[in-house]
Amino acid sequence: MGDPAVALEAAAQAVALLALLLTVGALRPASTVCTLWGVAVALRVLRRGESRVRRWALAGVAGGSVLLGGWLQLLASRVTLLEAYTVPAAALALGAGLVALRSRPGLNSWLALGPGLAAVLLPGLVSVLVAPEPQPWRRLALGVVALGAVLGGAARRWQAPVVLGAAALVPLALHELARGWDLLPRWIFLGLGGLALIALAATYERRRRDVVRLRAAVGGMR
Repeated sequence: MGDPAVALEAAAQAVALLALLLTVGALRPASTVCTLWGVAVALRVLRRGESRVRRWALAGVAGGSVLLGGWLQLLASRVTLLEAYTVPAAALALGAGLVALRSRPGLNSWLALGPGLAAVLLPGLVSVLVAPEPQPWRRLALGVVALGAVLGGAARRWQAPVVLGAAALVPLALHELARGWDLLPRWIFLGLGGLALIALAATYERRRRDVVRLRAAVGGMR
């Protein structure tokens, strides 16, 4: 790409930034500017002759601009639902990560999927563990997504979904156990704990071998 083309593209980016600055304090016009600019850059990705690195850069700019436009629109509409802000960003990151894994077979799943999975699991988990409200639908959705991540990662031998999904499921299960502590008779928990200890003692060697095999299997994932 020659110098005139580079200068023209830099000028276009500067004009878009200037248009965004002119909308400071007006969320809906700013959202419109970001969305239109994201669409324009996305069309540039389809141009022939662009290198793969440049296509990735343009796609990142387009996705980030559209995402910012969506966030500004949510703020203008006074939407307070946490997932309305985190899920689109996570979906964008996961989509890019899946494409990267398909185009680069040797890529590590932590680099490709880790950021997106953290964006979709961590905010909801923190909200469930910290917020005083019961949030039953958020707890259910978080459990389903975390379990899906574990199963999908195990099926594709991707380490990041397995580890991050399990890291969300364990505290979520403990949280549910703590919530049920005051709702059920104490003898139920003591009985279940005793049965679990007896079963563990009777099958200790087999469980130990299972743990070793599980550690080896997870360690062999990418």
